[in-house]
Amino acid sequence: MNTDSRPVQTDGQAAADGRPCPSNADDFFHRGLDLHRQGETESAISLYLQAISLCPEHVDACFYLALLHRAMGALAEAALWLDRAHALLPGEAAIAYELGITRYSLGQHQMATEHFQKVLALDNTHWQAAYNLGTAYLAQGNTSEAIKAYHRAAQENPQDADIHFNLGLACKRAGRLEEAMQSYICAMEIAPDDAEVHYNLALVYKELGCRDDAITSLEIAVALRPEYGAAYGNLGVLYLDQDRVDEAKACYRQLIELDHNAVSARHILAALTGETTIVAPSSYIAELFDSFSGHFEERLLVDLEYRTPWELKSLLLAGPDGPKRFARLLDLGCGTGLVGQVFEEISGFRAGVDLSPKMVDAAAAKGVYDELAVAEIVTFLEQNQEPFDLIVAADVLIYVGELDRIFATLAKGLAKNGRILFSTEQMAGQGYQLCQSGRYAHSFSYIEAVASRHGFRILRSQPANIRKEKGKWIMGELFLLGL
Repeated sequence: MNTDSRPVQTDGQAAADGRPCPSNADDFFHRGLDLHRQGETESAISLYLQAISLCPEHVDACFYLALLHRAMGALAEAALWLDRAHALLPGEAAIAYELGITRYSLGQHQMATEHFQKVLALDNTHWQAAYNLGTAYLAQGNTSEAIKAYHRAAQENPQDADIHFNLGLACKRAGRLEEAMQSYICAMEIAPDDAEVHYNLALVYKELGCRDDAITSLEIAVALRPEYGAAYGNLGVLYLDQDRVDEAKACYRQLIELDHNAVSARHILAALTGETTIVAPSSYIAELFDSFSGHFEERLLVDLEYRTPWELKSLLLAGPDGPKRFARLLDLGCGTGLVGQVFEEISGFRAGVDLSPKMVDAAAAKGVYDELAVAEIVTFLEQNQEPFDLIVAADVLIYVGELDRIFATLAKGLAKNGRILFSTEQMAGQGYQLCQSGRYAHSFSYIEAVASRHGFRILRSQPANIRKEKGKWIMGELFLLGL
């Protein structure tokens, strides 16, 4: 919020009916104002209240008493006195403006909007009111009106970087990326040393596919603010996208030093340096998929040509043996709910679990699950009371290296004659390894050994193209297991 205030323009602290307040009320007010400016808050409040007791219509005493309460954090009290001042002098833009600021600070965004609109009706050049009107609309999710308000503010004060910055933010939220880019460029030209502007411009460049421009902007951001963790995180991702591994490593080391998303940074650094860990951190997985949730399926199905849920279903139904319909299905790592959709016609009750809250929200919106949970899959299985006839884990075990703990809980959570379907990424040789992608690959012999240790039989398996990465197929394996 922009809280710059214009002074109240009253007519000698006149009462609402035009009669002047008693001179001693004005004396109390001016003494209070002097103490207010000197930081003597308690004495100032006392004098303002004495002025109001002598002249209940003393607009300036009500107004400055409200500002003093707001500065002290007493927002509700401030709103009360501003409401009184506004009732006494409804045509004064400064009072309506401060009332809008106070209502916004109270979280009353719709009321704030109405007051800023009143200010602009009284003074159409009041750029602060237009700016804050945009901010109030943005808080309500009304991006189109926010954009209009910010444009109005920019017309009145084109050299204010904050206006262009917030206009860029509103345009980005509205999906108007080209406009967002232009707004951030305007902000950058006005405030070239503002790291936040370069960072947000980089995010827009990234979404537009302008990776080189995004990298340049992020490099400027971290040069301006060496402790800028979020910028290093995005820069590391973009460096990896261009196979600039050494530069990416430097970013993740910097994140660890800054203690910014350090757990995830250590995981990625381990992947880049050839260290194989046991499992990817839960926080890393949740953050990763939360960040993908808005455009996950489009990227997965179109860009990466992902078909694993359909191929797993075909593997399940390929043989003449075994059930073809399942009373209770559990979708481990349910994501946005593709497995739930693909297996809907051959299952009754469907449950899904995922670490990412945003993914679970997306799955819930499809309406194909009877139960959804945000949880770690082993924890969910350990707490589950009723076994499942079919458990599906499409591209889930690729975030786990050592699989014994998961297979132990799978054995407990599977009903008699139940089936388990899952995918892995292939590796030659023995065991498992953490790849540079941050995912794990498992050898066939490792899966066979772990399955056997926990009483499972591999009923069927087949190689598969899991997804594309940088235009090339990731080779994997699909498995159907039974007890």
